Amino acid sequence: MSNKVEIFNRYTDVTALIDILSKKRMVLLNPNSWDDNNDVYFMASYKEKKKLNTLLALCFTTKYETYHHWSVFAPSSSGVCIRYKKSELKQCLNAVDGVKFKPVIYKEIKALQDSKLALSDVPFLKRYPYKDEEEYRAIYESDSTHVIKEIPFDISIIDRIVLSPWLPDPLVETVKKIIKDIDGCENLQVFKTTLLSNTVWKNTLEKLI
Repeated sequence: MSNKVEIFNRYTDVTALIDILSKKRMVLLNPNSWDDNNDVYFMASYKEKKKLNTLLALCFTTKYETYHHWSVFAPSSSGVCIRYKKSELKQCLNAVDGVKFKPVIYKEIKALQDSKLALSDVPFLKRYPYKDEEEYRAIYESDSTHVIKEIPFDISIIDRIVLSPWLPDPLVETVKKIIKDIDGCENLQVFKTTLLSNTVWKNTLEKLI
């Protein structure tokens, strides 16, 4: 039986990470600033049709790290990936009133035109070309007005923190220390990804050639 922990990845930067770990909470924000205008449109339409005063969101992926994820969601040397334990994160989010946490449904335009969608599906829809992201999305709905939605959590729901492949090696230990010096984070696993330079991969290939 595998002991591998099932995870949700959340890509962000080290500044946001320090805020998240220091305050022990996740933050759902207004989706109006998202890059994908299709997403922004769907979310705004859903909010209007439901007559909500607040619709906030936070996105994760179930996909193992890829170059695409780093380059799109955390493209600089300050990028990080927070690996949340899947069952613990689900439990944390599902316990909050007004929060829905579901996988994103990917549809081609033709399939969307032929679909009979429920309004509740709309915040979890995305175009098929994004399918490889394997996104999970948390949304928060309220009749009251909120700029953000803070959700407290225990540090134990984090499996590990993965540092950017572009973080210079001389800075890795410094960043690790900053993270581990945060109250409650001394035992947190922090590693730099080996995506761009993996010793085992190179040594194995060297033996083959």
